[in-house]
Amino acid sequence: MWLPVNHHYCPLCYAEIPIGSQICPACGRDIEAWERNTPYFDRLVWALRNPHSEVRMGAILSLQNQGRAEAAVPLAECALQSDVDVVQGLAVVEAITRLPNGAEKLQALSLLEKHPAHSVREAARQQRLLLGKED
Repeated sequence: MWLPVNHHYCPLCYAEIPIGSQICPACGRDIEAWERNTPYFDRLVWALRNPHSEVRMGAILSLQNQGRAEAAVPLAECALQSDVDVVQGLAVVEAITRLPNGAEKLQALSLLEKHPAHSVREAARQQRLLLGKED
């Protein structure tokens, strides 16, 4: 019989840690203090670096829903760091399109025009061109 294994990871260094750990044995950081003292938006941006695609996707969608312009560049950087994940790259383009217009959004779309996946590059280019028409 197969039983699911519940893994816990340090939100700072992503090392696997025992359930209920307050201090990460790998990086030595106080996990509870970091979670308590770090604003939710900043924790979402940090989660974009998580090695697990499901966590990154959750952060992408949450940042999209928050609608803060300063999320645009970290979102683009996430897509460029996980450049083989085309679905995630397209989700990032979609998230950025839902953010307020401005310099951050334009910069993020320009960064994504360098993505290795053609579909992500093209989606970013189309959105950037649409932004230019709105000005």
